Formats: sequence, structure tokens, C-alpha cells
Amino acid sequence: MGSTTKYMAMFPLPVFLLPGEEIPLRIFEPRYKQLINECNETGDTFGIPYVSNDNIKSYGSEVELVNIVAKNSLGEMVILIKAIANFHLLNLKEKLPNKLYGGGIIEYIDDRFTTTNPELVVLVKKLNLNLDPVMGSLITEDSVNLMNVAKAIQLDSDEKFAFYSLRNEKQMVNYLIKRLKFIEHIQLQEKLLENNFSLN
Repeated sequence: MGSTTKYMAMFPLPVFLLPGEEIPLRIFEPRYKQLINECNETGDTFGIPYVSNDNIKSYGSEVELVNIVAKNSLGEMVILIKAIANFHLLNLKEKLPNKLYGGGIIEYIDDRFTTTNPELVVLVKKLNLNLDPVMGSLITEDSVNLMNVAKAIQLDSDEKFAFYSLRNEKQMVNYLIKRLKFIEHIQLQEKLLENNFSLN
């Protein structure tokens, strides 16, 4: 798949989302109140370049406005957004002409990372991860989508960005296997505690 580019409004945040994930945001700065009001009128998406340690990183999330949950007399809002894609940030302007907010050019890249790695597949099945909101934990032909696994184990933004930035199937698989083994260990410890408690 060849890469495609797009120009969009930008809202840099210390938040990294994978497609399908939803989060609420509080909007209070004038520039972002303007951005959200415009997106609400036009239905346009906007980009969230990932910010870590006050640095804007090279990857981010394209999001759509699901709805405005609440709005006060000052125009401040609580909104719900949903990620629809991830992107590679090519350039960023802090302020667009005649706008309070910034924008930039993004590049869509191929994120179709799947694996048939038996260790990962077995761990996913053992932990009964909910990989698909529609199909549940169904795994097709013993292959799994790595992005779906990353979403299912609820990584924080730093962890998701570290995982996404690897851009290498083998390294991404190894990253997830380590996480899944840790989750398996925690679950075993919890079961042992439950058993010990029930024996007392």
C-alpha cells in the first residue's frame, strides 16, 4: 500500500490513541474551542500529534468528534473523540492563516501488522482477550492483528507510542509477548491469593 498525505488541523496532546479508541477531552483554550466548534459544524477530523516530555513526536492519531458532552456559558466543553487512524507527521505549523489553531501535513502509513507467532496466539487465547468489539475474542486462522492486541491490554499512551514506533513486526510481537506474560503472571498471583483466602 502506497502512502497518502493529508492536510489537517492539529491539537497536540500527551495522548496516543489507536483506531477505535475513545476518550473524553476538556476544551478550554480559545484556539481549541474554535477548532472543535468548526469540526462540529463541518464534520472534519483533526490530528493529535503525540506530545511527550514537551516534545511533539513524529506519530499521532487522527480523530473524529463523536459529540459535545457538555458546554458552559464560557464556551468551554467536554467532548468525546474517537481515533480513526494513525499517521506520520510530516510538518506542523503552530498557527494557520486566519485561525487560532495550528495544522500540518500527515502521511498515512500501512499499519496492517498481523502475526501467526504461536507464542503470541496461545497467550491471547489463554488470556481470552477481547480483540474485536463485534467478534469478541475470535482469532481468524490463528493470526492476530497486533494493533487489536495492543488495544485489548490497555497500554498507556507512552507504551502505545513506544509499541507503535517500533514499525517492525518481530519487535512489535516481542513487545506484546512480554506484556502478555506480565498480565498472565499477575492473573496467576491473583488466583493464588483468591485460593489462599478461600482456604482460611
